Amino acid sequence: MVDRAVEIANILEEQGQSIEVINARFLKPIDKETIINSIKKTKKVITIEDNILKGGLGSAVQDIIIKENLEDITFKKYGYPDEFIKHGSVPELENEYGLDAEGIVKDLESLQIDKNYVNI
Repeated sequence: MVDRAVEIANILEEQGQSIEVINARFLKPIDKETIINSIKKTKKVITIEDNILKGGLGSAVQDIIIKENLEDITFKKYGYPDEFIKHGSVPELENEYGLDAEGIVKDLESLQIDKNYVNI
């Protein structure tokens, strides 16, 4: 999903936002230091994964936020719900679950997460 995050970052940057994309390639070991430094700088976090949300990247980042007692953080996780996922092509499923770039940007606009920096 890094390519998707970069695509979303480019769209949001065209709208005047500064975006920081972190490629969290591994959950174990997770790059806690990079994530913490970025969160402290931006106070906003968006995780995007092509997996179910439960127990994924978003959960790992959420654990870091809690354990490090980071406060006043805007946080949104994107991924598949913990339920049976119907069959279909990847683009069809991403569209269905709002995981395509257009769906995520539209959702972020509805949340009005703008300000200066966002981590993806």
